[in-house]
Amino acid sequence: MKLSDMADKRSRRLLKSVARSAATELEQLRSIPGTPKELDFFYDVLEAAFVRNAPTPMLGARSEKKLFVGVYCMVIPEELIYAAGAIPVRLCAGCFESSQIGEDRVPRDGCPLVKSSMGLSMQKGLKAFDLCDVVIIPTTCDAKRKLGEELSAFKEVWMIETPHIKDADSSRRIWMEQMYALKAKLEALKHNGNHGKRVNARRMAAAIQSTARAQAEMRRLLAHRATQTPMVWGRQATAVVNAYAFCHVTRWTEALARLNDRLTAMTDDDQPVHHDDRPRIYIAGSPSIFPNLKIPTLVEEMGGIVVADESCAGDRYLYDPVGSTEKNLNDQMLGVASRYLAPCVCPSFTPNDDRVTLIQRMITDFAVDGVLYHVLKGCVVYDFEVSRVENALRDNQIPLLRVETDYNPEDVEQLRTRIEAFIEMLKSKRSRAKKAASNG
Repeated sequence: MKLSDMADKRSRRLLKSVARSAATELEQLRSIPGTPKELDFFYDVLEAAFVRNAPTPMLGARSEKKLFVGVYCMVIPEELIYAAGAIPVRLCAGCFESSQIGEDRVPRDGCPLVKSSMGLSMQKGLKAFDLCDVVIIPTTCDAKRKLGEELSAFKEVWMIETPHIKDADSSRRIWMEQMYALKAKLEALKHNGNHGKRVNARRMAAAIQSTARAQAEMRRLLAHRATQTPMVWGRQATAVVNAYAFCHVTRWTEALARLNDRLTAMTDDDQPVHHDDRPRIYIAGSPSIFPNLKIPTLVEEMGGIVVADESCAGDRYLYDPVGSTEKNLNDQMLGVASRYLAPCVCPSFTPNDDRVTLIQRMITDFAVDGVLYHVLKGCVVYDFEVSRVENALRDNQIPLLRVETDYNPEDVEQLRTRIEAFIEMLKSKRSRAKKAASNG
């Protein structure tokens, strides 16, 4: 058999496996009792990307003859990409099947997200990855830095030097230089007869406003999750945010507005997603990326409810808006650059006291009973901060459970046992507190 035939066979096998895993996850999400029909749009986006393998309509493109820019990590300014006439597609991957292929170029003990992303770029076939004319990778961690080097064998790669000491004047200067260099590259981008547009104040203002509307709806969704009886399951909310990666910002925002309106109506009619006294769980650490939603799923199957997270692919992905509303392009560039650097609490930054402050604030705002700290194997930067977060929560008497996993489904039962024991402990703690309060 020719090498090309072997590669085609391997690609078809990968696509079938990815589609099967994604379809199974979507079936579980759709089977949740009381699921609002407004969630179907977000499930359809994920189905289009991973099962039907036809993502372009959801990305707002009539055909594949459009400029698509792949992005890794949440520090890449999507407003700048939209302003240049391109469509951003976030390519951070959560597929176990592709992570096995990625091990051809990524160490076996390396980050599962990087291995999975590498595998889907190496093995052609998944259009969401194949569409992208170029990928932008920031140097937020060692794994991403080396990912850029390895991916350059398959894609055009633009590396963005991310300063790791945010408060230094030199860091802000370097970051602005990177943003202007990215702007120039986007304007010069060409593919299939299409080319990047000149980024001017009008286009930038429109892109900032579009993203701001998405962020406003995201904060509405968070408000629905913060109520005493949440109106949406945590795994459903995770899928909503994951769908943003493969959807045009305007379509996603319109769909989320409809969902939020529905959740408001459910609140008025007193129709929460559960009526039992479930512990409220906050997930910290490494992101859960579709179709690998086993952590939020296990939490809720075992009797908890995920009310918030601090993931770079979750709640904080679309939280902080651009501060500048100026019509001057230079001020807009400064506002966009600041939005992606200053409030970011990625553990790759140092010092990173802002992250602990964020977690403590959300613990209060969402009335959290316990924290599940999720560590992807090989994700050293998140694992480094477990003890700092645990010590910070001790004053609030908030228990923390650290779980380490990868994309392999074989550890589900082991995780189930540990998570179930953690939730039972939280239930007992809550019961004792109520009993003590009733006794005065």
